[in-house]
Amino acid sequence: MSNRAFLSKFKAQTIFPYYHLVRDTDVAHIENLYLFKNTKQFLNDIQILKTNYKALNPRDLLNNNVSNNSFLLSFDDGLQEIHSVIYPILKQQGLKAIFFVNPNFIDNNEGLYKHYISIILKQLKDTGFEKNVLDKIGAIFSFTSNSTEEFKKKFINIKFSEREKVNDVLDLLKIDIRDYLKEQKVYISKEQIQEMLDDGFYFGGHTMSHPPLIQLSQEEQTLEIINSIDWLKQNFNINYSLFAFPFSDRAISKKVLEKLFEYDPNVKIFGNSGLKKDMDKRIIQRFSLENPNKETEKQIVTENMYKYFNKVIRKYHIKRK
Repeated sequence: MSNRAFLSKFKAQTIFPYYHLVRDTDVAHIENLYLFKNTKQFLNDIQILKTNYKALNPRDLLNNNVSNNSFLLSFDDGLQEIHSVIYPILKQQGLKAIFFVNPNFIDNNEGLYKHYISIILKQLKDTGFEKNVLDKIGAIFSFTSNSTEEFKKKFINIKFSEREKVNDVLDLLKIDIRDYLKEQKVYISKEQIQEMLDDGFYFGGHTMSHPPLIQLSQEEQTLEIINSIDWLKQNFNINYSLFAFPFSDRAISKKVLEKLFEYDPNVKIFGNSGLKKDMDKRIIQRFSLENPNKETEKQIVTENMYKYFNKVIRKYHIKRK
């Protein structure tokens, strides 16, 4: 049986696919982090979703009016492509979506340290990964490496608490990150957010600075989350609370989630653990459709198969401590 035929069997559950960007060319601040789809591939995804599911408006999600066999797209990190590429496509396709942003990066005054790392790796690649330069960078972070691949793995996975040292590497390589941010317009602007809001699209918080939350205290986690939601409310006069966890929601505690429910009992919180059921119906689990090397129909079928497998092994229900 084909993936298309299998997909017709898995329509009861609403699905929440997510992406970061859609783009037709490589870009330095992303190319060393993850793969992404081009416009043709994204349009193909939309056609598959529209053929097999009903489009869900975020307004109906907020009003708890969600029917079976529906889908809702969301996009993380507030990259400029959500305005320049994705927004026009969604309008043309008659779809609404949710965009999760990090307020610290709006208007391109600063950026995500992971994006800086990708830019650095691009320059190192262009200059041949010179060993003396790699050693100097390793010394900044107190690590050694015996190969280029080992260096890349350690550098990409530095701790959030060491992110300020990335600026030392930028200085070492004479990379003017402010010029890069302004020229590339890596992230969207307040003006663009307002335009999309006026057009019926929805925005949510994604923490202020996109930290791996597991590396922060519970108090710091809560502040990062609530402040990002409040920033949207204060700057755009929205009256709803939406939030998506950066990196992963797997280590998020019951205590932090309860703090968010105290902040707004109507909040909708998004994770990325696939088709699983969380401790509260206000927590919605998503899966990524971003990888261009994975066939979309097969991936949706696989996510559904994992769901049934997780039920068998009793891992369908997410337990929070």
